[in-house]
Amino acid sequence: MEESCEFCSNEFEHTVVKEFESWEVQLFTNQYYLGRCLVKLKRHEVDLNDLKRRERQELFEDVLPELREALRSLFDPDLYNYTSLRNDCRHFHIHVMPRYSSPRKFEGVEFVDENWNSHYKPYPSDFEIDEEVFDSLMSSISEKMS
Repeated sequence: MEESCEFCSNEFEHTVVKEFESWEVQLFTNQYYLGRCLVKLKRHEVDLNDLKRRERQELFEDVLPELREALRSLFDPDLYNYTSLRNDCRHFHIHVMPRYSSPRKFEGVEFVDENWNSHYKPYPSDFEIDEEVFDSLMSSISEKMS
């Protein structure tokens, strides 16, 4: 654990969808991209190349395929963006952003990917959904990942 790391100190505001041995899948509070999640290594490490073999194996053989399948079955994204830039937080993690060529509805809320077919940024940083919708979204993804 590194004390200056916001992930290690649990200062980063996300909600855990599922825990694996070495990874946590967390749901972003900003759901501009419906189903956007963060996959965070449970121990402090910075670079993908420094992950242990079992961590890489679990990430690529279990975590990402299971998350992708859950999102596919719930929302049928047209593609997925995976990013790991670590510019703001130097703790290895991957952003998983489902992308949609057409609007999707969940719990009566319409989600529109206005950046479809281009870079995922910029997007509204203040995008919010109702807490009940967020909780339902978290439960739905969690159930599909069980």
